[in-house]
Amino acid sequence: MNKMDIQKNISINTTFTEKDRICRKFQMRKFNANKIVPAVTMQIEVNANELLLERQRINTTSDVHVTIYSLLLKKIASVLIRYPLLYSLYYKKKIIASKRLMLHIPVSIDNHVEYIFIQNPEKKSVKEITSELQNDVLLVKQGKNSLMNALKKMDKLKGLQALLYKKKCFKNPLYFIEHFYGNFPVTNFGTFNVTQGTMVLTEPLAGGLVIGKVRPNAVFEELSVNEPHYITLSLAFDHRVMDGAYAGGFLTELKKEIEQL
Repeated sequence: MNKMDIQKNISINTTFTEKDRICRKFQMRKFNANKIVPAVTMQIEVNANELLLERQRINTTSDVHVTIYSLLLKKIASVLIRYPLLYSLYYKKKIIASKRLMLHIPVSIDNHVEYIFIQNPEKKSVKEITSELQNDVLLVKQGKNSLMNALKKMDKLKGLQALLYKKKCFKNPLYFIEHFYGNFPVTNFGTFNVTQGTMVLTEPLAGGLVIGKVRPNAVFEELSVNEPHYITLSLAFDHRVMDGAYAGGFLTELKKEIEQL
């Protein structure tokens, strides 16, 4: 197949929307080589049986359908608040303490990713986190996501207006994190039936977590705990901001919290 045939097939088989173009433009800026941090990844295996039972207990009486992901976000937040370096920021060669925890949640919409964030999750119940997630995902689907709207606006502006808006919203990483992004990403690879993965961190973020799928089975509508089920948690962290002992301590505490030892 020659080059012309390949291009013809791409044009026929690929739908590349205006939103896709804006998302790719943003990702190219975000993953600039100069912004990628010297990150280390640690992984830990967690027994998920108690987590599954807890979800089952809550959903027998709850009017809100609680997911494994919501339960994990709550448990992550309750431990993470004791490890503030993980959600601190590294900016201009300084470590900046964040005023509050804001979990950054990637959401898969129409073959690309948009972002929402949950503020102060350690102060919210599992039901509140679940409801907030559902409402925010609905807003994303309705085109009301704050980051995407800001990207669209910047894409339309020209000249001095574009420069001023870009400087306000995107050139100041601290403003961007506070208003559009959150300070600790939690990515759920289980959504795609993937067991584990590695996160790429870019400044000013100092840490982030990847959640793999619950295995050996993907669906637990009829729960049996005769055999153990596991989740792989993968923590990426900026080695300039913290050492492995600090990051490992977080993972160890999180494992205990989930397994309720």
